[in-house]
Amino acid sequence: MEFLKYIAMGVMQGITEFLPVSSSGHLALLKHLFGDSFLEIGMSYDILLHLATLIAVFCVYRKDIWNLITAFFRMVKGIFTKEKSIWEDEYVRLILLLIVGCIPAGIAGFAFGDIIEAFFAKHLWSIGAMLLVTSVLMFLCDRLVEGNKSAKTATWKQALLTGLFQACAIVPGLSRSGSTVTGGLLAGLSREFAVKYSFLLSIPVILGAAITDIPDLLGEAGASIAWGSAICGMIVATAVGYLSIRFMLKLFSNKKLSVFGWYCLVVGLATILISVIG
Repeated sequence: MEFLKYIAMGVMQGITEFLPVSSSGHLALLKHLFGDSFLEIGMSYDILLHLATLIAVFCVYRKDIWNLITAFFRMVKGIFTKEKSIWEDEYVRLILLLIVGCIPAGIAGFAFGDIIEAFFAKHLWSIGAMLLVTSVLMFLCDRLVEGNKSAKTATWKQALLTGLFQACAIVPGLSRSGSTVTGGLLAGLSREFAVKYSFLLSIPVILGAAITDIPDLLGEAGASIAWGSAICGMIVATAVGYLSIRFMLKLFSNKKLSVFGWYCLVVGLATILISVIG
């Protein structure tokens, strides 16, 4: 039974991390369903699942990530050689946009992360309320007129605005991918670049969260994890996450994200109703 719980959380993470329905919100709902005995294990397991789905991002965007790595070394060389043309390099610009976009989430997570986690862990209705906000974002996303900004033309202000939307998604129930893509479109990014930027923006945020949680994993919280089951769940999360990204890209290009809006609306209302009744 315990093994199935880990697998269920892996499937849930793989599906919801990249589809705009909030992985943190759904994982929190699963923990409530599994009961208090699994709640602490789930909190420790969350970061491992996020790292597993991060592997899926690397698989889908492996070419862009490799170009970012090589661009970083070109940027360092350009700084020392005072080569001004380096700042016109598409992937060097993308590195700078990612740095700017990550600042709001880093500040929000450091300042409010523990407070928000504690509050939403106790109040199930709050997760439902945020799922309703996510549904609104999805209905809005399909109706927004896309801009034409790409990595070559986007400004730091547009990256910052997109990053602010991502920072809001530290709240469980508010989709990170949905919020970030919506913020990107509002900032004037093209639909294609908004999606790519959203997924690439998740890499430093997830890695940063993992680094801060390493002491917990090495302590009592990590000791409570059944590592054999956890590794199986992580493999499942990676595979399902890869398929979810591909599915998300197809739906986004066809402007069919409103289907997730209806889904979040139903689940959000149901969650609030269950919380009030029970």
